[in-house]
Amino acid sequence: MRALEILTLSTVLLAGCSFTTAAGLSECETSADCGKDRVCSNNFCLPLPTGCGTQYGDPSADAVQIGAVLPLSISATNPEAGKDESETQGLNAILLALDEINQRGAAGKKISLNLCDTAFDATRTAQQTQWLVTEKKIVALLTAGSSQTLAAADVTIKNNVLTMSSSGTSPELAAVADTNGGTVGLLWRTAPSDVIQGKVIANLLRNDTRFNAATKIGLLYLDDPYGQGLFDVITAQLKGASPAKTVKSIPYKRKDEPSISLAVTQLDQAMAPNLTIVVGFEDDASLIIKRAANTINLKLGSGNQWFFTDSAKDAGLLEDAAVRTQLQNAYGTAPATNGGQAFDSFQSRFQSKYTKDPSDYSFTAHSYDSMYLFGLAVAYSQGTSGSVTGPKMAEGLTKVSSGKVYQFTPVNFTDAAADLAAGRGIDVEGASGSLQFDSTGEAPSPIELWQVSSNTFKDVENIPPPP
Repeated sequence: MRALEILTLSTVLLAGCSFTTAAGLSECETSADCGKDRVCSNNFCLPLPTGCGTQYGDPSADAVQIGAVLPLSISATNPEAGKDESETQGLNAILLALDEINQRGAAGKKISLNLCDTAFDATRTAQQTQWLVTEKKIVALLTAGSSQTLAAADVTIKNNVLTMSSSGTSPELAAVADTNGGTVGLLWRTAPSDVIQGKVIANLLRNDTRFNAATKIGLLYLDDPYGQGLFDVITAQLKGASPAKTVKSIPYKRKDEPSISLAVTQLDQAMAPNLTIVVGFEDDASLIIKRAANTINLKLGSGNQWFFTDSAKDAGLLEDAAVRTQLQNAYGTAPATNGGQAFDSFQSRFQSKYTKDPSDYSFTAHSYDSMYLFGLAVAYSQGTSGSVTGPKMAEGLTKVSSGKVYQFTPVNFTDAAADLAAGRGIDVEGASGSLQFDSTGEAPSPIELWQVSSNTFKDVENIPPPP
């Protein structure tokens, strides 16, 4: 009788487990055995990496697995801080493109998108990327931001996973060794390098009559690869300007209120600038303006003019009435869209689905194009080799800059994908503009000059990439 009780108890304890010949007990065979928010790894149920677990697109077992590591949450340690609006709209653009692609298929394949929220944490990005590669078996990865793209690339390249950034603009990305022994690079981006944006900003300050008074320039920049890259280009280009430009540059830490406040105070005490450039994201830029309102040399009416870079072009920058008042007529730059058929189609469909104008945010069009490029690359890989791999997808991206012209609109995708699947090169025009990729996997594009007008961003002009 006691033996029967022991057997019954053992059966209860081992429910859901099975024996393996090599390692004894096993909790699971697939993640479906593990329940919510857990994953099967080496036959044991483990917690999902923080920020991961959301899946979009086709859930079928034979769907092409693609990952996305995006900084949706503002803070990794404070859930109450909320979501980053620009990144949220970037994800919406990706999902719009994903839905349009899966309605049609890419050489018979559908796509599943596995999302992780990085919360702007590069270390967390690398850990999430490793999980996506190891457990989800992704063949390609979408990223955002320079620091996070560099962190992800450390994992993806050595695993032959194609990586595409829609907003990683640091010049450092172009220098990454990304072939992993192959013939085609695995790190690409639809966002233009900040070598272009930095030169445009410097040229405006040196030569444009709108900025003739800017002889004393403040530069508050984010102390990471994105901010450091623009700092380097802008200061180098302004050196030797005639008339001379005096530049005072001060770095600050991301989402670090004491660091930001100190940077504002240091600039205020160091000079009375005619113009101050802010290199950073909307939340940091908003805090800079709030702190500057209480200074002598930076506040409204002091003679200082504000100038922002791409990451600050976010509708959230103008939500606070006090900040909005300080910023009237301020200028900024961002990668330009081409305003052609592809953008018009994207803008209309985006507004219909999400009731927001993608023009109010930087890089939404670039996010949309990144997903479409992956769809085309899947078609090329499947059609020319019978399977989908990262290196073969990367090879497909070398075939989208010459041939029959296709606008990135839903109705054009099937024909464009068929041409690539047959090995024929095409020339794509994205919502973000021409996607003429160079040898570093970058598509240079014009830079937009924008200006704050009332409660919106007004497009002033598009400036071609400088030589």
